[in-house]
Amino acid sequence: MERTSSLRRKTSDGVLAKASNFGQMLEDVRKLALSKSLWDDEMQRDLPKKWEKHGDMIVFPQNTFTHINWRYIGRELWAVVAQSLNVARVGRKRLIDEERTPHVDLLLGADAWVDYVDERGIKFCYDATKRVFENSKKAEMKRISKWSCQGQTIVDMYASLGYYTLTFLVSCEAKQVVAIDWNDEILESLIRSAQVNNVDDRLLVIHGDCRRVCPDQTADRVYLGLLPSCRAHWLAACKALKPEGGIVHINEILDMTEKKKTPQKTEKVEKKVVAEKKKKPADGKEKTDKDAAPKKKKVLRQKTLPVLSAVHEDSKPEVESTSIPTAPESDEPSENNSETNGTEGGQKKKKFSRSASIVEEMENRVLPEVKIWKEYENEGWARLTDRHREFAKDCADSCTRFLNNIHLSDLMYSVTVVNMIRYGEVSKGKEHIVLELLCCQQDASAEHLISKFTSENLKS
Repeated sequence: MERTSSLRRKTSDGVLAKASNFGQMLEDVRKLALSKSLWDDEMQRDLPKKWEKHGDMIVFPQNTFTHINWRYIGRELWAVVAQSLNVARVGRKRLIDEERTPHVDLLLGADAWVDYVDERGIKFCYDATKRVFENSKKAEMKRISKWSCQGQTIVDMYASLGYYTLTFLVSCEAKQVVAIDWNDEILESLIRSAQVNNVDDRLLVIHGDCRRVCPDQTADRVYLGLLPSCRAHWLAACKALKPEGGIVHINEILDMTEKKKTPQKTEKVEKKVVAEKKKKPADGKEKTDKDAAPKKKKVLRQKTLPVLSAVHEDSKPEVESTSIPTAPESDEPSENNSETNGTEGGQKKKKFSRSASIVEEMENRVLPEVKIWKEYENEGWARLTDRHREFAKDCADSCTRFLNNIHLSDLMYSVTVVNMIRYGEVSKGKEHIVLELLCCQQDASAEHLISKFTSENLKS
């Protein structure tokens, strides 16, 4: 009986080996383990059923080949695996670091530099021990490939291996792409890739944080591909657009379970404060307004928490960067101090500087409302959920405020929602979307400008 089952297993293993790469690998590594009297049936469950191929290199998932017997076999194991899968090098992923960067441990091979060619013919060169190609980006790369970007300057604010940078240069034939990343090792990979694709003459690489090093007023398009969110960099994207405006593409992992905040809790706190004010203490004396004031301030602070910290952090430099001169401020009086105007009660009265008046004027302005591109409104906008629309309007409102703070002039800037691409759930309740906004002066023809950037992919 045992002999029959053993023969049956050998026959089925032989068929499996001929039918798949996994079967061939299973047969070869089992023979190796049996030769060393180390084979255990648990080892078969520990083998990877799928893997990534990068050129002549196979990369296995991190939770494979973990059985202790594999260690006893030693490095000979990886040579057998590589031969059975017909590759030269073998690697295995390890835990992703704080920057969500997948790393690879090289198990067989002299180095981990990979030359990977995708289905569009674009070549990517990278060191797999530092970063590996992310297949999850392929759908968006394919969509971008349909664009026609001749004559356009594009800023890719998170270049990485050049998923979108190389797509803009090779497939879209952009005039120039400014690629920004703060990882110099990754930028080395991007430069190599640009050279092998013969597009390095149209690539400008900048090392650093895009919020600090992104060039101002140079881009026709700004692409923000950072996930899960690039909210903190919306201001930098608006600064990068040319004065006449352009398109901003914003990637986001949207939390579909997040509900709109309601003021119910705050209202309860306010009612409680009012009730406490009406109550008399034990001594029969009523509380004065001074006693109740601190509690009232607490409620006000809760209601006025800033939604976008970047606005408050950057608003002062934005005012100082304008061409309107500002008067020097000084708290100490001097003979030549021109900021004093008359006296009151023996104290000098300080008058507003011009910068303060500009801030006041900015706060009192009525900004243009968010627009929806007519063609998109009739097709895709109606199919979005309230959560999608809420995010789109929040983003567009923020960009409207940023643009009008950056460009202090009589011509107001407005923002039009052009499109939203939905790539489905990446995890439970989390959806990957790409929002596309047209930013331009209010009196400009939005329809005319959209036609400059529109291609079939911008239509739902």
